[in-house]
Amino acid sequence: MIIVLALVWLLPSLARAQFNFAPGTYQLANGATGTASLRLVLAVGGSPTVVVGVKNGRERKFRSNEITPFTIDGHRFVQAANFRFRSGDDAGFQDPAFLEIVETGKVELFYYHYQVTMGPNFQAHVKLPVLRKPGTTTFFAYSPGRTPGFDSKLAPGTFVAALFPADPVLQRQFATNGISRAQLAAAVHAYNQGVRFTP
Repeated sequence: MIIVLALVWLLPSLARAQFNFAPGTYQLANGATGTASLRLVLAVGGSPTVVVGVKNGRERKFRSNEITPFTIDGHRFVQAANFRFRSGDDAGFQDPAFLEIVETGKVELFYYHYQVTMGPNFQAHVKLPVLRKPGTTTFFAYSPGRTPGFDSKLAPGTFVAALFPADPVLQRQFATNGISRAQLAAAVHAYNQGVRFTP
């Protein structure tokens, strides 16, 4: 029961959909586009994270250097080269990382999904929030509390706080890890819509 609860906490229902086959669209590195049933298969045991597609009964695997933007059941993904927060079983790979797009605007929010082997019979799926200014390639991780398989020293809240200069109250909350994971998407969305926190 503890294992099941841990999975539920680490991977909310909105995120679980992308790990089952669901209708999707994709664009390949060569520019070709297509539709298929797609699912995200996270890195484990020496195999990198891949997108698996099934169309007309045939299965095909795409590594992250072969597929660029894609959607699975409405969840949008992009690739990020030289991603410095590779974690868990994905840590040893050099391919671009797959990032799920959560929020766009003045600040962009993504989830980086990875898998951590936590025992002989248990692998946990984790989502790490990462943020950036649009048009840049530098991501900042936000990791309040413990995040399995991730070195939280790589994610000081002051780095993320600097992304929100128009809202000093929100900046202080980020700098002290005062925004919870559950509040994060709503806080970024509000900021992008011009809503400001009041003291």
